Amino acid sequence: MVSYIIRKISNSVTLLRLNDTDVKYFEANWHIPEGITYNAYVVKGKEGAVLIDLWKQKYSGLFLEALKQVIDPAEIRYVVVNHAEPDHTGALEAFSEINPNAVVVGFPIAEGLLRAKYSFKNQFKPLKNDEVLSLPDITLKFIYTPWVHWPETMMTYYEQEGILFTCDAFGSYSIPDGIDDEVANKEYEHYSEKYLATVIGSYRDNLLKNIEKLKQEGIKPAIIAPSHGLIWSKNPEKIIQLYTRWARGESDEKKVVIVYASMYGSVEDVIKKIKEGLPDADFKTFAFTDDRRDDIEDALTEANSAKAIIIASPTYEVGPHISIAQVIDVFSMKMKGLNKPAILLTSYGWSSTADKRNLKAMQDAGFKVVDQATFKEKIPDSDLKRIINSISAVLRS
Repeated sequence: MVSYIIRKISNSVTLLRLNDTDVKYFEANWHIPEGITYNAYVVKGKEGAVLIDLWKQKYSGLFLEALKQVIDPAEIRYVVVNHAEPDHTGALEAFSEINPNAVVVGFPIAEGLLRAKYSFKNQFKPLKNDEVLSLPDITLKFIYTPWVHWPETMMTYYEQEGILFTCDAFGSYSIPDGIDDEVANKEYEHYSEKYLATVIGSYRDNLLKNIEKLKQEGIKPAIIAPSHGLIWSKNPEKIIQLYTRWARGESDEKKVVIVYASMYGSVEDVIKKIKEGLPDADFKTFAFTDDRRDDIEDALTEANSAKAIIIASPTYEVGPHISIAQVIDVFSMKMKGLNKPAILLTSYGWSSTADKRNLKAMQDAGFKVVDQATFKEKIPDSDLKRIINSISAVLRS
């Protein structure tokens, strides 16, 4: 059952957080049994208030219930849309019914997206990069951060208190026990990397450019307030550093990610032999078999920081196994250009084009395929030894 939290995070800013335990697949793609939060913020001044982002549409009633505990909605003069995606804007239509006079602000392309999705009466004010919105005691600066991860995305900097509202950037899956980074542990960091890999992975270069843009503009926030997950008020620099490392795909020196499908055991047998031949490697294994089906998003998250990736597929109707084809497609989309070393294995019975198709897909996505073996049911000892040596060489490099 969903619930919400209301907390002050500074003298004038209040967090409205919805804990979504009902969602099973974020964006109808990514399996998140850990759940997710939607964070909205109210900035209260002496002469009116600003609402920064909202919640998902199905929780509009709860959003208004929570909002009214913080402020009379009629006092809100502006609604800031950092990102038009419906998990951040869904309650806009319901809000408009009780306050049609608040001005919605965002980058120009956001208006078309919002009006196509919702019926709302409010005026929309298009912004320019670095434009400033001022109330007597509230100064908000809007920084255009396109393609993190939609073209209209921006961040909002509250100058008086040094709070940077970042929407999807620096966010995370999961429903943490607290509201700020004093409870950020390794498990939370894993969910944050998973969020980056799945949602922002295709746009990691844009993320890095916009992190640099913030530095060039001299913005060093005292608090980072994303729209998912924890607020970074104790050590905001840490999440910037983590996101930078994850976006670059920096490697854990001994981590080897194995993703394989095995219909009748031949591929699984090869994987066992490889793992026996490299006892010091830190293997993270994800399988698609007749009794096991691991989550692609977990494989993607581990692969993001892997030193080497092994993808092994049986032949299915002459091509790659359907599960492996899907994995390669997702890896190609979300890890493009990271130049990760990869080893490809293919088994077959009669004949196969899977090896050539997998090789081309991985190379087109910018993976560095350092070795490949194609074998009929059982891998020759010479090929197995070569593959183990190739993985070992990657781990030593």
